Amino acid sequence: MTLSLLRLIIPALLLTISVHTQANDTSAPSCGDNCTLVIASDSGVVKRVNPERTATAYSPFSTFKIPNSLIALDLGLIEDLQQPLSFDKSKYPVQSDWPKIWHENPIDLRTAFQHSAVPIYRQLATEIGKQSMQRYLDKFHYGNQDISSGLDNFWLGGSLTISADEQIAFLKSLYHGQLPVKPESLAKLKQVMLVEETPDYRLYAKTGGGRLDSNKSQGSSKSQDLSKSQSSDKSQSSGKSLGWYVGYVENTKGVFYFAMNIEGNEFWPTMEQRLPIMRAALVQAGVLPQSK
Repeated sequence: MTLSLLRLIIPALLLTISVHTQANDTSAPSCGDNCTLVIASDSGVVKRVNPERTATAYSPFSTFKIPNSLIALDLGLIEDLQQPLSFDKSKYPVQSDWPKIWHENPIDLRTAFQHSAVPIYRQLATEIGKQSMQRYLDKFHYGNQDISSGLDNFWLGGSLTISADEQIAFLKSLYHGQLPVKPESLAKLKQVMLVEETPDYRLYAKTGGGRLDSNKSQGSSKSQDLSKSQSSDKSQSSGKSLGWYVGYVENTKGVFYFAMNIEGNEFWPTMEQRLPIMRAALVQAGVLPQSK
């Protein structure tokens, strides 16, 4: 069966799918006390690791590019997926360790999303405006909905926090068109989020990560949001850090949502664990196939 039939069979399958719920499955590879993950279908939890942590809120970092993109699309700030995007370099001066793709030329939304172009998204948040941003986040029920620490950085270790469980709830609402946005805005976002496609499944996802401030309470972070391509100077990557990986998978069994975060003492080694841990858990849960 191919994905072309998914739209017809998913509703029926979701009524009959058997979900194996694990309250605290510690078998997920390399996901210890400093890590949490949850996989869910519309019928319930499929896999959960460290349930107390799945309810703990942290800065979303670049995973906030999902709602940020959707809001910009819905407001018409981005009219189509080929629209070139840039940013005010007088407000966000180019840093020496930024990847060139962020600033050499304007880029489209998918490129900005996949390469975690922080200054472009800070620019978008500014253009969205405080009132519109707050209104959308309230309607989305996104995390604690707190943007008080600054319009262009509240998701970068600032006032906005969200738990893995809340990420799952948001993704479910997004997938099923239950967010108060135009259908065409949601359709464009899903194109942007698609990172892997085979005849058997589609994977939609976003990473996020930043350095945590040990002098603050758990879950608060310094205002940083980095992708691996952002800096080649790994000597500057030490310090407590948090990494996210969130998204959903469409396969012939249905739709499966996932969210994970992991904390570590060094930035890049911590970030490099996100995808292998989550992918292994998805394979163990039967959501993704074994690699050949």
